[in-house]
Amino acid sequence: MAVQLVSPVRTEVEVAIVAAFRARTPASAALHAEASAVMPGGDTRTVAFHAPYPLAVQHGQGCLIRDVDGNEYLDLLNNYTSLIHGHGHPAVTRAVAAQLPYGTAFPAPNRSQTRLASILTERVASVDLVRFCNSGTEAVMHALRAARAFTGRDLIVKIEGGYHGTYDDVEVSVHPDPTADAAGSPEAPLPVMDTAGVPANTVEAVAVIPFNDIEAAERLFRERGDQIAAVIVEPVMGAGGMIPAAEPFLEALRALAIEAEALLIFDEVMSFRLMPGGMQEHYRVRPDLTTFAKIIGGGFPVGAFGGRAVIMEQFNPHRSAPLWQSGTFNGNLATMVAGVAAMETYPASEVERINRLGDRLRDGLAAALADAEVAGTVTGFGSFAGLHLGVETVRTYRDGVAVDKGLARLLHLALLLEGVSCAPRLLWCTSTAMDEATIDDVLTRTRRGLTAVAPALPARRGAMTAAR
Repeated sequence: MAVQLVSPVRTEVEVAIVAAFRARTPASAALHAEASAVMPGGDTRTVAFHAPYPLAVQHGQGCLIRDVDGNEYLDLLNNYTSLIHGHGHPAVTRAVAAQLPYGTAFPAPNRSQTRLASILTERVASVDLVRFCNSGTEAVMHALRAARAFTGRDLIVKIEGGYHGTYDDVEVSVHPDPTADAAGSPEAPLPVMDTAGVPANTVEAVAVIPFNDIEAAERLFRERGDQIAAVIVEPVMGAGGMIPAAEPFLEALRALAIEAEALLIFDEVMSFRLMPGGMQEHYRVRPDLTTFAKIIGGGFPVGAFGGRAVIMEQFNPHRSAPLWQSGTFNGNLATMVAGVAAMETYPASEVERINRLGDRLRDGLAAALADAEVAGTVTGFGSFAGLHLGVETVRTYRDGVAVDKGLARLLHLALLLEGVSCAPRLLWCTSTAMDEATIDDVLTRTRRGLTAVAPALPARRGAMTAAR
């Protein structure tokens, strides 16, 4: 990675903001110290960490959360997009409360599982059959296994910078250093292990292509098409920066997969919230398999994968040699009743409404950057937004490498001081608990946060607009 020099002004701004954060959140600091004695880093979720210590939250209602010091925040993160209704939605809490006295998990089917499965198959045209698990990671793991079993091949194609959970085969080239020879060129990236502890030969079963690069995809399929089991792609790159796919790119992947007799997998773990039938409805591209999680659990742990019947029937235990899929809490009643309640209160009209709120948010963020004369751009689609400092265009993972992550984290702290919660990497999402007044309040606070850190941020050189 490029070395970024730290100016005296930036150091002064950072010292002041960190000091203000510490003064505002002493109980979070104390809890972090206590937790660190029994958990590495004081938590069990790496993404929740940020320096100097993570904010500890004890309460949430609607679009507000409250930390252990009693400070309130407008929640533009919603547990990394999973809480489509914000916190404590009455329909969800009633459904779960009604179920608890009668049990939460049995090694047997239940009606709520069937109902949630029906909601998914009714909404998503490409999904004939579906199965549940406990996370997006598990959903991806099972989808890849299904693809490999169905095709009799091993090679998985993924996008450089694409995140699909913590399964070994997809923890490849999630955050590669593009300046390293091992990462390959922008046009022909090479698979790079993203973490220690994964077998070195994992990269032999994974190939990587740039997002939105049709030529790179065509080249890979020409060279290795007969080895490819599946290509997995997020219609909107989530952790990679809220970057929407170009429609021709997804159309090309669909055509290439058909020609190679490989499968196309859409990871809609995050993007399912953006359209009633997921982003595949928007792009009019039908994958063979789709993975789900986040919003379909109503705030409880969940994952699901589904697709064409001929592929999913591999898991049918009536078969002589079915694919094995198990999990103690698969389809558990607490998650299923919460998921049904959440999805039944998220009709197309609400999808459209919070997408409009997302449009308002992105436009407002872009205007705030321009007015503060801060270099940056805003990406996203519908209820998603991603703010990128110091760059004008972000269409691929490598476009975002120039972003100064330290400055992003500094702005994140400044926003917390203003009562706005988003991801440390400046990812945002709206929820049904919000309205236009909420977004306007968020933007007012964001402008104050930008003003506080503007002396440390890169100066704006030209017009930068919000991606729609």
